Amino acid sequence: MDPEKIRKDFPIFRERPDFAYLDNAATTQKPEQVIDSVSNFYRKNNANTGRGLYKLANDATKIYEASREKVADFIGAEAGEVIFVRNTTEAENLLASSLEFEGGIVLSEMAHHSEQLAWRREAGKEGKELKYIETKNGEISLEDAEIKIDQNTGVVAVSHISNVFGAKNPIEGIIELAHENGALVILDCAQSVPHMSIDVKELDVDFIAFSGHKMLGPTGVGVLYGKKDLLRGLNPYQVGGGMVKSVKKERVRYSDPPHRFEAGTQNIAGAVGLSAAIDYIKKLGLEEIHAHDLRLTGKIKKGLREIEGVNVLSSEKSILVSFEVCGVHPHDVAEVLSQKSVAVRAGNHCAQPLHEELGMSGTVRVAPYIYNTEKDVEKLLEGVKEVLEVFDV
Repeated sequence: MDPEKIRKDFPIFRERPDFAYLDNAATTQKPEQVIDSVSNFYRKNNANTGRGLYKLANDATKIYEASREKVADFIGAEAGEVIFVRNTTEAENLLASSLEFEGGIVLSEMAHHSEQLAWRREAGKEGKELKYIETKNGEISLEDAEIKIDQNTGVVAVSHISNVFGAKNPIEGIIELAHENGALVILDCAQSVPHMSIDVKELDVDFIAFSGHKMLGPTGVGVLYGKKDLLRGLNPYQVGGGMVKSVKKERVRYSDPPHRFEAGTQNIAGAVGLSAAIDYIKKLGLEEIHAHDLRLTGKIKKGLREIEGVNVLSSEKSILVSFEVCGVHPHDVAEVLSQKSVAVRAGNHCAQPLHEELGMSGTVRVAPYIYNTEKDVEKLLEGVKEVLEVFDV
């Protein structure tokens, strides 16, 4: 991988050549190829899908469904198991609203708000028991999972990779444990799909969710994967046009999955853009992307640990780095870095319960991706040193 060459595909870096964008866990920048795919759809193929008998509408439908097939192939699924949603948040809400199950709900302490709030609301509405798996060394504790997941568990909803610590959780063990107890597993893959290969069949996971905008795709499009037998048993999350076989005054017959869960006009151009993003990622290679991420995060962690007064929270194999500067609020750190044209995230990263467990108001998060260079790392480290000078700590 040559990040300097890759940067040339991204218009934002032509506009801001000295910009060290290190907030990729929040959203990624978009290459020309993705932008062009969306623009070309609107220029050449724009029509509503599944509703017209004329050629343009048929072409739009074929393009949309080809995007679904591209996503399915990317994660080792069947096209009928892929539902287009707005983002990971909508996918979690869809499942929490539609999934019927017996037993309690198990989450993790590190859960992103999008991952946990829908299930917390479901637990409150249905009077279901709610448990949290503890965090140990920046990962979900498999030992505590063995205590929390039992025969009274109905759903286990966890992150593949924490958006705070950046390390891969022991999800293979969690999935096996959940299935042994008859529970379903919902895996938040928002932080993992952009960085590593995932095969849903190999994992034997029941559902996964991820967002297009975190993997070079447009905002407003995401994916919910579900095993086809499970999807057939779900009631629609939303109802309206395009997701029915027939509507009579006395009866409604809903479409089969996945269309049953795609009411109304979808983000067709977004799905097309996501397809182009997958092509771009596959051309680079996920193994190469993961290796590049680990190489940069390794340099970031090493450099930060050499600065007195900086505490690094992320583990050795993390794809992002969370840290604190002792005596300086994370927002102040981010502001000083911003003045140096370095973009990072600061706060609790939609994981407030986790930060409360850590006894911290927030952290600074650095998340590199394919277009980040060692120069970006150097700018970051110089900026952190300047933070110490500015606040005299």
